Amino acid sequence: MINIENKNIFSKAKVAIIGASGGIGSTISKQVRALDRENIIIEIVRQKSKKSQFEMDMLDEHSVAKCAEEIRNKYGSLDIVLNTTGLLHTKNYSPERTFREINLDYLQEVFQVNTYIPFLVSKYFAPILTKESASIIAFMSARLGSISDNKLGGWYSYRSSKTALNMLIKTLSIELSYSNKNAICVGLHPGTVDTQLSKPFTQKIKNKKVFTKEEAAEYLIKALNNIDHKDTGNIIDWRGEAVPY
Repeated sequence: MINIENKNIFSKAKVAIIGASGGIGSTISKQVRALDRENIIIEIVRQKSKKSQFEMDMLDEHSVAKCAEEIRNKYGSLDIVLNTTGLLHTKNYSPERTFREINLDYLQEVFQVNTYIPFLVSKYFAPILTKESASIIAFMSARLGSISDNKLGGWYSYRSSKTALNMLIKTLSIELSYSNKNAICVGLHPGTVDTQLSKPFTQKIKNKKVFTKEEAAEYLIKALNNIDHKDTGNIIDWRGEAVPY
């Protein structure tokens, strides 16, 4: 059960981490597990490497529904749901430098991971959030999804997929304020992290901090520990500050 007052929301909590085999997801899972011996970490992955994990095809609605039902049957309600999936580049495509590079295949792939998966997670995992106490559902957003903060242009597909995600977060937070008043829905901006997602671009970044997975997970856990119901619907960065829409 989450207790926001004591600033350890992971104490005795049932925490579902979607994308737990990824760079940030696996690191958050490890660090959250170390925070409390009595919490329950539910790792959801595409392909199981541990018996305790739950397998889910995140782009197959039947698979998402089945996984959510299995978790509900085993654990009842959840205190925290963290969706850590994300896609920036593929084997064949990188973020567009100009509108001339827009490619439908890349656009669809980026939206599938960054937007469609969170939509399905919302549909099937938001109903599992406990109504007895404070709960959190969080998605991995990005500052690049901010319309008002866009000063450089480019990266059309990635930016747009995260902007659409931000609208999902805001809209879901409004519905939850009626159907589950204890629920908090937020987006998280981890900064630039040295993972497979950003690896091709980290060498080109100047004057900006590139976090290790461990640093990013630590910052995000701290940010989650400091949010409350006034933050629902917002995008929170690694410093705990709101990112403009």
